Amino acid sequence: MSEPAKFVTKIDLAALTEAERHYIESVLPNGDAPELEEIWALMDAAWNEFGCDPEIMDERITGFYKHPVWLLNGLFIEQHDGSLSHRREFCEYTASLKPRRVADFGGGYGTLARMIGARCPETEVHIVEPHPHNRAVLLADQTPNVRYVSELDGEYDMLIATDLFEHVPDPLALVESTARHLRLHGEYLIANCFWPVIACHLPSTFHFRYSWNKALQAMNLQPGRPVVYGQTFSRVGPVSAVLARAIETRSKRWFYFIERMPHRMRPIIIRLFL
Repeated sequence: MSEPAKFVTKIDLAALTEAERHYIESVLPNGDAPELEEIWALMDAAWNEFGCDPEIMDERITGFYKHPVWLLNGLFIEQHDGSLSHRREFCEYTASLKPRRVADFGGGYGTLARMIGARCPETEVHIVEPHPHNRAVLLADQTPNVRYVSELDGEYDMLIATDLFEHVPDPLALVESTARHLRLHGEYLIANCFWPVIACHLPSTFHFRYSWNKALQAMNLQPGRPVVYGQTFSRVGPVSAVLARAIETRSKRWFYFIERMPHRMRPIIIRLFL
């Protein structure tokens, strides 16, 4: 497998399993770096390969998220100018807060966490990822203040979740359980894409494109400033999803109608009914 080494370095190649090498060789026969749209298409192909159903969270979904396409995605992020630029901005914002403890929840290959660890050497950085790749763990180990953990541990000054909540069936429950680890007035940096860009973005979450900030505000997570395509939220009190559930219910009910209204009318309906 010599050609794909143009995109996958020799060091990375040494960390891959035979199945991972075969997969990368089959989808990158010339070894050239893929385009973002190609990564999305490969994700959709893997989703269809497992026969995943967005309404049923079963072993097919588990298999999909263990597929080598996610390793390929991690390697892609390490070299893609746009992806790296976004992570640099997330990193600089994090550094501006001078946090003692940070957790990147669903941090995948760990690129952002390693950037933060290098930029903020006094900050303890956790990557919460259920199935980290061996190469990703090795890279994290090379940054003394960064490590993978299986779950959030104690209190954090800052939580980060990028491109995560559109993949889970109950985003509010996950926000609630994670945000309880955020200290009072700590910040949660969240970047979502509640749109059908790829098949694993669950349609059941799309209504949140109109109600997300309001739902989180009802959970005592006060919306702050935008950061790239993300948004910051400050914890201002006890975190509970009880009031947010009512907003979620209205959001689901009105989503169909809002989508079919002229764009100029949507803000009015959102203010009145969500």
